[in-house]
Amino acid sequence: MRVDITQVRYLMAESCHRAGVPAESVELIVEHYLLGETQGKKSHGVAKFCFESQFFGDRQGSPRTVREHGALATVDARREIGPVSADYAVRAAADRACEWGVGIIGMINTQRYGVLYPWAERLARAGFLGIVMNTSRADSTVAGARTPFLGVNPLSYAVPTHDEPLVVDMSTTKSPMGVLWEARRNGTKLPDEAFVDADGEFTIDPHEAASAMVFGGHKGFAISLLIQIMTGSLFGFPMGDDVDSTWTTGYTFIAIDPSFGGSLDTFLDGNAELVRSMEGVATRDGRPLQIPGHRSRLLHRAVLASGELNIEDSVYRRLEARAAGDFTFD
Repeated sequence: MRVDITQVRYLMAESCHRAGVPAESVELIVEHYLLGETQGKKSHGVAKFCFESQFFGDRQGSPRTVREHGALATVDARREIGPVSADYAVRAAADRACEWGVGIIGMINTQRYGVLYPWAERLARAGFLGIVMNTSRADSTVAGARTPFLGVNPLSYAVPTHDEPLVVDMSTTKSPMGVLWEARRNGTKLPDEAFVDADGEFTIDPHEAASAMVFGGHKGFAISLLIQIMTGSLFGFPMGDDVDSTWTTGYTFIAIDPSFGGSLDTFLDGNAELVRSMEGVATRDGRPLQIPGHRSRLLHRAVLASGELNIEDSVYRRLEARAAGDFTFD
């Protein structure tokens, strides 16, 4: 169904108020999830807001740094709402990067957020190389395996240029878990070869799916494994089967100040030239090379210009229920 963005924004804000979200945090939360929706990442947009909003009342207070040494620090988010705790972690990473050249923040005991890239992009817009990643419960596995043992382990990074930052946001699984959750709710099929059943066989039945499939064979496996370490054992956080809830899930935010390694202008010049070189790459079909982040940015602008969102009826009904104070309707 087509719905006015203003109405969706109102219902999301009303949901936050009903859940007791502090007034100063409402806009940050609403705009974060709306961004995922307007960029076509529907598993991380309004549908995820509706899912996560049932936990908004679980927050125990503002995040706080509980351990620090040099460039590294550990944050107890105190079950804060995901976009709010991520905002804290980004600022903490930037502060440490200004002092040490790099800031590496490990965060735990937080609610989830939507898309990763806005946090990396914020660091890039401040002049840093920004990297954001997180793990999850052991919801994914690799080709040929039957047992899930890795988190879904998404990764985003962003680098400043003289124009818009170059942004990458990717899952290390072929499809995010949000696709599975929505397929179960709506009775739709899963993408081909993205999920496996308990026997390790590919399935498109959301009720048979036991784990998500890591992308890229053994190379994707290696990347996912690195993220697991960076969001787990680096900070003494749980990994794999030891991640038993949202509250034991690890997040990592990294800010790198290029001025500590050379010249900021040189960094920007090099990144801008890199983007220009990709724009000039010849392709077989004559179409421009799809540079990471460009398609999402264009879609976002087009949706905002139209003033409307295309939302599944079932998702909109959930949003209306949340705005009415019902956080159990599913």
